[in-house]
Amino acid sequence: MKDHAGFLPSYAPHEMTESPSPSPASQHARSSSLSMDDPTVQKSLFDMFNKRGYNLISPSKSMVNGNNDSFSSTASSSMSSVIGFREPLHGQTPIHIAIRRGDVHVVEALLKSGDADVLQMRDDHGNTPLHFAVGTSSRRMSVSIATRMVAFLLDAGASVHAVNHKGLSPIMVHLLTVRKDDPSILTMLLKHGSNANACVDRVPLLHLAVAAKLPMFTATLIRHGAHLHATNDLGQFLREVAPMNMLVTMLAHLTSAPSFLPLDAHSQCMDCRRHIKPAKRQNLPILFRWFFFRSTSTQATHCFHCGWIYCSSCTTIQPVRDGLPSSCRRSEAEEEEDRLSRPLSKRLPLSRRPPADMKKDVSIRVCRICANLLKERLVKAASAGARASLYRFQQQQLPSASTTSASASLHHTPR
Repeated sequence: MKDHAGFLPSYAPHEMTESPSPSPASQHARSSSLSMDDPTVQKSLFDMFNKRGYNLISPSKSMVNGNNDSFSSTASSSMSSVIGFREPLHGQTPIHIAIRRGDVHVVEALLKSGDADVLQMRDDHGNTPLHFAVGTSSRRMSVSIATRMVAFLLDAGASVHAVNHKGLSPIMVHLLTVRKDDPSILTMLLKHGSNANACVDRVPLLHLAVAAKLPMFTATLIRHGAHLHATNDLGQFLREVAPMNMLVTMLAHLTSAPSFLPLDAHSQCMDCRRHIKPAKRQNLPILFRWFFFRSTSTQATHCFHCGWIYCSSCTTIQPVRDGLPSSCRRSEAEEEEDRLSRPLSKRLPLSRRPPADMKKDVSIRVCRICANLLKERLVKAASAGARASLYRFQQQQLPSASTTSASASLHHTPR
């Protein structure tokens, strides 16, 4: 078979021919005379697929009666009739069935056949081969096999933006069908351009991962830019619906600072559920604020790290700014809001001097979750720094110790 010697390779050689192995000369003559356009070759492939249990039918019903002319009449390219075989129930093509069955070698062979149309084939529901591959993890199939098939399809140029008849892209299908908290396939889809903020029936993917109790999926989506402040179809924020362990996982993987949630977006503290009001008294005289607004338990504040809304009782001023990610930068307005939310004794005065000459302000207002998270991060960084310093000190002592031992051996005189 010219130019298709690798198609459906040695895993089923007995299905291709029943004769003994021919000589190299006869093999060359046969490969020169046969090609994928040959109806006999197409008929052989059709029979081989069905022997493997694919239950295919020809694009033309006359093929069922053994009429080889149907192959040549329906072929528009060297592989069109082969990839056009369908099973009658859902209209799945050979590559759909191979993916569903986990036949990695068949998938690889079809992709290497040279026909670009194989990636665009759809079943009766509009599903592409990539839709099938990302949904195989919900079946009795190892994650490694599913990951290999997805990698083959993406490397061959499969589109991550194709949608089926229900308007679902491959990443949506993956989040709806996945059962194991292994983000390997999700990471590949995101690296090839899938939208981390896509919604299924007005529910963001991040909320779907939380509902399915997949903490590593939430962390992967956060790292690739999923919005932390996205709400579900009921208008609920992640802080209200996610369990504590998943909240910690998401916040630990923040690489950039999400903007402060508008104060009018939520009327309750996201921790204690106390009714809060936006604080609009920064421009009032200090004595007036102290006399009339001494009780600040219902004052709305923001966590500097996550940007969610809390009452002032559920946030504290902590010297944990150095625990923030290096790319976490707040706007001047948000920095000013955080500074004005602190008591007068904990504020640093504004200065017009260059930042290099200004005393570094390490205190920020954070919620309880972020405070513990940033403190733990600082402790780990300090521990790692101490170990590095100890290692450098030990390396510096090694040459002096070896020199001392060498000089001692030179001055040693035997009795």
